[in-house]
Amino acid sequence: MQKLTIKEIVQTMSNISDEKTIEEYENLLSYKFALPTLTLGAISNFIVMALVMDNDLLTTSINSIFLLFIALLFMVFLRYTKSETLKSNIFTCLFLSVFVFLIFRFYSLIGPSVWSISLVLIMISMLHVKRSMLIISAITIVSMDIYILLNNYYYEMTTYYHATQIISFFIMFLMASTVHNILVNRFNMVLSQYRRIYSSEEKLKLTLSSVGDGVITVDAYGNIEFMNPVAEKLTGWKQIDAVGSPFETVFNVVDEATGDTISIPLGEQLQLPNHSSSDKNKILYHKDGIKRIVNDTTSPIRNRQGEVIGAVIVFKDFTKMNNERKQIEYLSYHDQLTGLYNRRFYEEELHRFDTLRNLPTSFIFGDINGLKIINDAFGHHIGDQLIIEVANVLASECRNDDIISRIGGDEFVILLPKTSLAETNAVLNRIQNKLKGKKIMNIDISVSFGSSTKSTEIESTLDILSKAEDQMYQQKIYESNKRRNNLITSIVNTLYIKSPKEQLHAKQVSQLCQAIGTALNMSEYDINELNKAGQLHDIGKIAIDQSILMNPEKLLKDEWQEIRKHPEIGYRILSTSTEYHSIANYIRSHHERWDGNGYPQGLKGDEIPIKSRIISLVEAYDDMTTMHPYKEA
Repeated sequence: MQKLTIKEIVQTMSNISDEKTIEEYENLLSYKFALPTLTLGAISNFIVMALVMDNDLLTTSINSIFLLFIALLFMVFLRYTKSETLKSNIFTCLFLSVFVFLIFRFYSLIGPSVWSISLVLIMISMLHVKRSMLIISAITIVSMDIYILLNNYYYEMTTYYHATQIISFFIMFLMASTVHNILVNRFNMVLSQYRRIYSSEEKLKLTLSSVGDGVITVDAYGNIEFMNPVAEKLTGWKQIDAVGSPFETVFNVVDEATGDTISIPLGEQLQLPNHSSSDKNKILYHKDGIKRIVNDTTSPIRNRQGEVIGAVIVFKDFTKMNNERKQIEYLSYHDQLTGLYNRRFYEEELHRFDTLRNLPTSFIFGDINGLKIINDAFGHHIGDQLIIEVANVLASECRNDDIISRIGGDEFVILLPKTSLAETNAVLNRIQNKLKGKKIMNIDISVSFGSSTKSTEIESTLDILSKAEDQMYQQKIYESNKRRNNLITSIVNTLYIKSPKEQLHAKQVSQLCQAIGTALNMSEYDINELNKAGQLHDIGKIAIDQSILMNPEKLLKDEWQEIRKHPEIGYRILSTSTEYHSIANYIRSHHERWDGNGYPQGLKGDEIPIKSRIISLVEAYDDMTTMHPYKEA
């Protein structure tokens, strides 16, 4: 840098934005001008005093050295004095003192020396003062030169002396003006850069204020400098109140899992290269105590030298996303209907449970009896209520460490760690006792269970599970026929409670079917089937809304569509029972017509079973001979 010419220095300064570097170039430029000026002033003073004014050499030399010394002191003063106002004031006082001294105390021997000193000091001061000071200095010097020139009777060759002074002043004035113009350009450049920086800061603030995330900037000490509106909303702090406050006071966060206070890395922690931090498991406390889950990132703000001068913290409200994530996780491992664990979770936990520390490990399998019949008879919403009721009983009678899972539509499995066979039987007894007396639609709730226990590590878990499942199915098979028959009886009784007229209608149809079978000389087996089919032919109406069954007026089209479903429903209910399976098809077809315009299958002629035709005939006869609210018998 020291080898640069004045032109190169000026060109370089025009392209520099860093203040520290600009200051170095300004100092260099000042010395480039000032040092030659000081030297020239001292030499000029020596020549004028020794040759023109014929002073002795010793006095002249001392005078010139003193001049140079005074000028150097002022150079040091200018170098280390930061106040531009102080510099201007000092030099203004100096100009006035020199002016007054030369006008009123102009002595023949000391005048030229003071004159030369004033020129050098004026030239140095011109590098640091405003344009108005340059004009005042020029007027002052020219006035003094004219005054001396008019009083040239003091010395010989004074004309040459004054001419030399004026020429020297003119040259130095041009140099000072050039430097002044450079400084003015520098000032305009800095002002332009400041305006651009200010404009950029305003745009940055507008940008940060419009982003959807919360943004907080802090200084190197962790005190808040800026907050955008989102940050204000999430923290409850207004920027005007938060600025200058410690960051932790405004951004109060704790660990979501432990509740421990979390400190955001600031200060020395941000000195690490490219430091940033991010965490999704933080709870941010609003100023009013409202809690939010936040996801934040902290990054350092560095200057051109790489020093950390602050930090920016960007955070967003993660509460909704966190709840959705938890909901997804919950649904992926839980049964949506009952809230129990699902098959996926059960299978994963089965591997985790299969360890030595969990022995003895027991398993209970359960299967709801008659769920399909309940769904067919009363609808799936009643079947869902049945499943929920069983799930609630299982949950209430098991321990917190037990894993209860719904692994199928009507199947449950319970994993019991560190539970012996005797303890498992005790749990099973509690569950069965709790289920006794519980009903759904006046029908007893029934569940078949099976259990087994793994006591040693060498036993196969799959074999133990298979044993419990087989035990459950054996119990289900043993009870199934009796249970289904009882269930059908319960459904019929529920139908009669729901619609009392159906009981009389069923009894009359059953008796007439039996009488026709006897008149046709059918076998006793066929007559019994006709009797049962007549009794149960409308069992499917259990699934029809009571308001339709009890409607005293003629049914609407939509209501007839519901009524027409009951043969198919009756078929599904009865086909699950071995006792009633043989008559299920007669029930389904008892509303078919000889011409094929019946329902639900549209059968015609001999395609319709004869027992179905008998039921249809008898039902039509009973309908015609019975009084109804909407028609006479």
